[in-house]
Amino acid sequence: MKRITSLFLAGLAALLPIAISLAIFIWLFNFIDNILEPILTYFFGQAIPGIGFLITIVIIILIGFVATSFIGQKLLKFGEKILFKVPLLGKIYGTIKKIIDSVFSSGKDSFRQVALIEFPKEGVYSIGFITNEDFNFGDDNCYSIFIPTTPNPTNGFFILVPKQKVKLLDISVDQGIELVISMGMIKNEVNGS
Repeated sequence: MKRITSLFLAGLAALLPIAISLAIFIWLFNFIDNILEPILTYFFGQAIPGIGFLITIVIIILIGFVATSFIGQKLLKFGEKILFKVPLLGKIYGTIKKIIDSVFSSGKDSFRQVALIEFPKEGVYSIGFITNEDFNFGDDNCYSIFIPTTPNPTNGFFILVPKQKVKLLDISVDQGIELVISMGMIKNEVNGS
């Protein structure tokens, strides 16, 4: 039963970001469609199928354009300052923002290095990705490491490992991801330090 619960939670964690994105998109689509339907019916005598979808895509692109412009970034920072002052909402928003920024960063900040860790038990090794190099846990200076599952690397385990128990590998993060996704079938030259 414990294994089924664990698998259920892992599946939920994998589906949740997709489901939330789809829910927001569908809500925005329906919202725009409901606003446009009476207007289009008044002017054209009928609603135009697909116009809500098209306008939703255009709005998302425009938001992306504004968010990447100088003025848009200033407005977002101002809005974030206000949002961070709201007690519970600020914490939730901050956490979600950090996760999204990490996921959408071009790999430069999310995974720093590939490592070999003795996990899940002694004598068995797993490929992991260092997410933080200075994680103090009690008296130990640890690496925080994400160990992805195969073949879907969006699921996995977050573990803290004392630095002396981690073997750093001389391969790029991209090669490490390729190794995990291919379930070891694509062999890279793996050298450790």
